Amino acid sequence: MSADARKGYGSTLILMILGVLALYGGALWLLALIPTAVVVWYAATGGMFRRRRN
Repeated sequence: MSADARKGYGSTLILMILGVLALYGGALWLLALIPTAVVVWYAATGGMFRRRRN
């Protein structure tokens, strides 16, 4: 299993856990969970947004 695949599985698992916490935590938890989810998503897909140097 490559490092990229492990990173993808790990970030997917973290985002799923954050989603479940959002369902059970209520509106107040969303203040903390939304920024956390954005950071996890950016870390997982950050390589796609970087420009390649030629």
